[in-house]
Amino acid sequence: MKYFDMLVEKIKEGKITKEFFLSELKEIKSLEDVDVEDLENLRLLGLPLEEGEEQLSLKTSTTKIEDQKFCIVDIEANGSKPNEFQIIEIGAVMIQNGVEIDRFETFVHADLLPDSIKILTGITLEDLKYAPPLSFVLEKFRLFLADAVFIAHNVNFDYNFISASLQKAGFGPLLNRKLCTIELSRKCFVAQKYGLGFLMEFFNISFGEQHRALVDAQMADYVFKQCLSCLPEDIKTTEDLIEFSRPPKKKRKKKKATTSL
Repeated sequence: MKYFDMLVEKIKEGKITKEFFLSELKEIKSLEDVDVEDLENLRLLGLPLEEGEEQLSLKTSTTKIEDQKFCIVDIEANGSKPNEFQIIEIGAVMIQNGVEIDRFETFVHADLLPDSIKILTGITLEDLKYAPPLSFVLEKFRLFLADAVFIAHNVNFDYNFISASLQKAGFGPLLNRKLCTIELSRKCFVAQKYGLGFLMEFFNISFGEQHRALVDAQMADYVFKQCLSCLPEDIKTTEDLIEFSRPPKKKRKKKKATTSL
């Protein structure tokens, strides 16, 4: 989805027309099962589009941080690859203006649970035996998330795993804006490490045992709120925040010129 992300950046900068954007979406393989000409459908997949006569824009470009809904998410899975394994637990906290307005927590039915995952999470097969099926949970989570900004600690893992699972279940990929609390915290305060466990010690606070979905989501939510309290004054909109959170772009090293003798 790198090309999709680039197109969305162009929308944010006002550099492409609606016609060009929609035509380019047809060429993206991961969107081949999505009706990309239907803007409302793209919005239902989480992309916060606003439509002008010729241009598209992102609602998050003008939404103030205090007005934005942020969904802080964590998943537990029975393996690291979504094409081979599945989600076994989802936990999420929805916040707006620094206040929790909703939460989502559920186990997911699974028949496979490696011993390493049992030890790490404390989850057992008995916990999952009568849990709802993955497709049911994913549909409910999609409705819960809506077009909120997706936030997680190491966001690409949770976001990509859920997105791949949604696609596999026939619900289409995630198109929500996203933000990583690891990268944001590195911009906001200095710590020796930025893992959730270390940061909870750093802030001298506890929410319970780590490696359970809702607890980890609450930890990431706490880190996120700490970051919001020390943002530079010029970070005002949601897109300002997303851009600020990104790591600096790596400069390409110039190749040394070779001389022939």
